Amino acid sequence: MFQEAYPKEVQGMRLGMRKIAAIFLSFFSFCSPLFLNAGAIKGEGKIVYVLPIRDEIEQSMVYFVRRAVNEAMKNGAQGLILDIDTPGGLANSMEKIIRELERFPLQENTYAFIDHKAYSAGAFIAACCRHIYMAPGSVIGAATPVVFSPQGGVQNLPESYERKMLSAYQGLIRAIADRHGHNPAVFNAMVDKDSGLNIDGVEILPKGKILTLTDSEACKKYGHPPRPLLAEGIAQNLEELAQKGLGVSQPKLVVVKPTGFEKIGRMMTLLGPIFLTLGLIFGYLELQTGGVVLGLLSLFFFSLYFLGHYLAGLSGYEPFLLFLLGLSLVLFEFLVFPGLIIPTLIGFLVILAALLSSAVEKMPSESLVSWLSRAKEAAFSLVLALGLSLLLIFMLSRLIPAKAPVSEVSKEGREQPRDLAIGMRGQALTVLRPSGLGKFQDKIVDVVTPGQFVSAGTPIQIVQIEGIRIVVEPIKKKV
Repeated sequence: MFQEAYPKEVQGMRLGMRKIAAIFLSFFSFCSPLFLNAGAIKGEGKIVYVLPIRDEIEQSMVYFVRRAVNEAMKNGAQGLILDIDTPGGLANSMEKIIRELERFPLQENTYAFIDHKAYSAGAFIAACCRHIYMAPGSVIGAATPVVFSPQGGVQNLPESYERKMLSAYQGLIRAIADRHGHNPAVFNAMVDKDSGLNIDGVEILPKGKILTLTDSEACKKYGHPPRPLLAEGIAQNLEELAQKGLGVSQPKLVVVKPTGFEKIGRMMTLLGPIFLTLGLIFGYLELQTGGVVLGLLSLFFFSLYFLGHYLAGLSGYEPFLLFLLGLSLVLFEFLVFPGLIIPTLIGFLVILAALLSSAVEKMPSESLVSWLSRAKEAAFSLVLALGLSLLLIFMLSRLIPAKAPVSEVSKEGREQPRDLAIGMRGQALTVLRPSGLGKFQDKIVDVVTPGQFVSAGTPIQIVQIEGIRIVVEPIKKKV
């Protein structure tokens, strides 16, 4: 349930960004019908909003539910139906969805329609509705919290921690059920296998088993006076549920569906670690080879990472602006004050903060400590992407020198000479900050310094050759 730039290069970067923006605008104009909220309205009478809770419950669903509840409240909906078919999902996302649903002012008109299954976190969400109906053949239950290992499968936890976590979710589900008029013992039996379930002396579930109810079992009545165990009835569809629950013959059902942007954003968030990895690798290759294209590709993949989280509703545009600020600090040192270190260090910290804040939204009233505790999952994805990037970068650093051509002609027609050697002396033809042009034996080549700023005309010396990458340092004058 419960992952240097020359002025002309800068101009090229700006032109590239304009082209990317034009592509996005053209794509949006062509596919605009996909990016609208395709809510279906049926019948006449009371307005009832329907929220599909489908597939796994994760962070992007929180923002979909928030938008749907806001629309329902704004348009004066008289009821709210959750159309649930889910295997469960993330516990923290489930808790936030419950908080969003409880903002709906007419809690007595909230309904859960179990259409096929509501396992785990789905059972918790169903409990936060005042009324529960089930489709024929549907099931609900099996809500024991588990922790999944990063390597896959369920992670074994220390017994004391497992008991603590189980107790916390037992209390949570009992509180939710009691608040919305359900029998807390029923939901408690879905969480704790040792609790069992007895109602007025009738044993419904023995100890040692987790409760999962079919539609007929959930509707069966127990106690004095007889009362349904969990569900108020069986409904063939949403219209029948609205008629039974709200007592109107022609309810107006407004089905809120994820927008095209939300769907694309959800897919892009799943690819977030890959975008980060590609951004880091292309950034490394840009530093190794110079030029503009690889740098633009790096910025493009980083932008996709932030764009996915923005479209999915996981963050605003602020993290991307924070990322650009950090990147600007790094470039400031490379282009203006090479070797200063402090701007680069601050820049990397700002970039790290931007990456984390884009994946985990900080609520207005939330403390920093609470936000950091929720950021663990995002931090793990970030560390995974960084680790994979470093591994690939290490492999590339080994392969590039071995496979790079000995002689290669650049775009301007300059040839990388075969007879260059470490220790060879020459002259900087352009300003090196840290890359530029050097002249050796009447031959012009692309060179780069380890980070120093070198003025044009300064005598330089080759200190390292890695394939087509020529590293130079200024020659120190003897006193």
